[in-house]
This record gives sequence, C-alpha cells and structure tokens, in this order.
Amino acid sequence: MATRKELLAAFDKMENERQQLLKRLEKYSEETLTKKPAANSWSVTETIYHLKVAELGALNYMTKKLEVGGHQKATFGAAVKQKLLNLAVSLPIKYKAPPVAQIPEGMDISYAQAVAEWNEVRAGLRKQYETVDENIIDNELFKHPAAGKLSVLQSVKFMRQHVIRHIGQVDRILKAVA
Repeated sequence: MATRKELLAAFDKMENERQQLLKRLEKYSEETLTKKPAANSWSVTETIYHLKVAELGALNYMTKKLEVGGHQKATFGAAVKQKLLNLAVSLPIKYKAPPVAQIPEGMDISYAQAVAEWNEVRAGLRKQYETVDENIIDNELFKHPAAGKLSVLQSVKFMRQHVIRHIGQVDRILKAVA
C-alpha cells in the first residue's frame, strides 16, 4: 500500500526537476523562449504550457473523483500500464499530444504567464496529495487518455517521466533557436 510519505517524496522529486528546468531557462530572453524552431513545432513556452495543461487535467480528474466517489483500488493491470506508459514516453518516438493536452491553436501567452499557471497547478496537486485520505492513495484517481486509470502514485511517476521527456524537447528547441 502506497503511503502519503511515498507520494510526497515522488512529487518532491518531480517538482525538484521542474525547478531545475525553470532555473536553467531564466537566462533566456522572452524572444528565445517563444520562438519556434519550425512552423509546425512548439516553442519552449508552448511546451511549458502543454505540461501545465496535462497536469491540470490530472488535477481536475482527481478533484472530480474525490468529490463524486466511485473510484476503486488500482489493479495490477494499472501498474503494468504505468510501466508501459513510462517506457513509451522515454522512447525517442514523436507522439502527438492527445486532444485533452493540446495547446490552443494560435495561442499567445508569455513564458512568465505559462510558468505562473504551471506553478498554480503544481500547488494544487501538492495540496491534493497532502490532504488526500491515505487509504485511497492506491485508488484510481488519475486517467491517462491512452492508458486509462492509474493510482495517484502511479500518476506522479508517469507525470515525472512526461516532464523528463519534455525537458529533452526543451533542450532540442533551445539548441535550434538560441
């Protein structure tokens, strides 16, 4: 059974990596961070915004499930799906973001605004993780668009891998535009 301590340790690891990324990005200009390497690709700002959108989806789903109930313990199959999902996002294969995690066409947002919104989502996630009943940490309170339902701890492990994937993307974008 997963514990709150385990959940918060996984979250803190993910948050530390995010803070390291944001610290590295402080030295770049707004122009660099909003520049796309190609017409059909994302800028660093759009990548940050995508991460915010994806994590907001996780927060909203968890909040809704906690309000309405009806969630069950995650199965062994969920653990397998989480491992496969992490493997899939660690491979150097380009995937199109699922519709729920797409960024709006023609989005015009500053890097600072994208980071501020991501900060708000992370604060919301932390609050949920700190207050969720420890007896339901193993319940299916996360739903991935492709893999389906996972436990809270499994969702943090996936979100961490998702951020790591996009850190690589940010590095490639910066190499192309800086």
